[in-house]
Amino acid sequence: MNYLPLRRNSLLRELKKESLEVALVTNPTNVTYLSGFHGDSSYLVLSPKHAILVTDDRFAQQAAEECPDLEVHIRPHNETTPKAAGDVLGKVGAKSVAVEADHVTLSLLESLKESAPKCVFAPTRGKIEALRAVKDASEVEAIRAAIKVAERAYVMFKTTLRESDTEKDLAAAMEAAVRRAGGDGTPFPPILAVGERGALPHAPPTMKTLGEASKLLVDWGAVLNGYRSDLTRTFRSPFEVAPMRRNKAERVGYDFEEIYRVVLKAQEAAIATVREGVPGKEVDAAARKVIADAGYGQYFTHGLGHGIGLDTHELPRVRENSTCTLETGNVITIEPGIYIPGWGGVRIEDDLLVRRDGALVLSTLPKDGSATV
Repeated sequence: MNYLPLRRNSLLRELKKESLEVALVTNPTNVTYLSGFHGDSSYLVLSPKHAILVTDDRFAQQAAEECPDLEVHIRPHNETTPKAAGDVLGKVGAKSVAVEADHVTLSLLESLKESAPKCVFAPTRGKIEALRAVKDASEVEAIRAAIKVAERAYVMFKTTLRESDTEKDLAAAMEAAVRRAGGDGTPFPPILAVGERGALPHAPPTMKTLGEASKLLVDWGAVLNGYRSDLTRTFRSPFEVAPMRRNKAERVGYDFEEIYRVVLKAQEAAIATVREGVPGKEVDAAARKVIADAGYGQYFTHGLGHGIGLDTHELPRVRENSTCTLETGNVITIEPGIYIPGWGGVRIEDDLLVRRDGALVLSTLPKDGSATV
């Protein structure tokens, strides 16, 4: 089934509520969502009678292959995209045009006004992003495929671990594994935090070696055909580390197994809360309560999760201050963590599909904290 016309019609219905009939879509991710086109430097003009991709000759063949149901306007190489978009808006007789306020700069708006002087440009916010939050069947399958790639990469990655590997080595190895597993790349630089560096939720890679510590936090994902996955596992180092050597770097007084059990219990409590109609902040609260009751509340320092799809972070938000309510078709992450300065951190993250009666966990990797595959 081709869902692209349905997405475009949904947007037009939303715009009609504000007496807007024409949309100029400039955010590349939103252009992809509505057209299926994965190139850059291109806009989409959408009206009840037209869906026109404004691009240039570099992408002529790609546009023909990826979106054969669209009209395509190829601008000459000596003409800007805003100028070409203005010509197309004139062609479709646009008068009042919806633009994406969060993505149109003042400079771009001035260029559009010059190229389409008969148009009034009306700023809109979050309309396409709200549509993207609820995935159709094709998107769910695309995310599942990206998860499978990430999971294959993880299994390969764990078989190659060496005591001498630095965090930078590990990050490079994970990126390579994702590509070997069939992915187009990673959605963000993989986070490989050794030992006490796991206390940094987004630890940048350093020259610290795996053999210097007792645990490893791995946060990674895969991109496949534009869609993304996002997973985290934390596990004991597969190498024996002398206590004197380990304790010099990692603060003592905290038990890995205990903290791991608390984080896993928090994730399970949150997942049990997920279903249609539940506010995102309630899901966050379910995990946060488990961690607070165990005495680690001050060490859970970020939101519980987020939507995922064409972007790594998109609606809905699952955090303390979220105003989002979960809907059937949302795909979200659930990723509680405990981060203790000087000791390290534990985070467990999975990708879930929200359904009417509960959550379907899409990721399948074991969560036992073991270094074994």
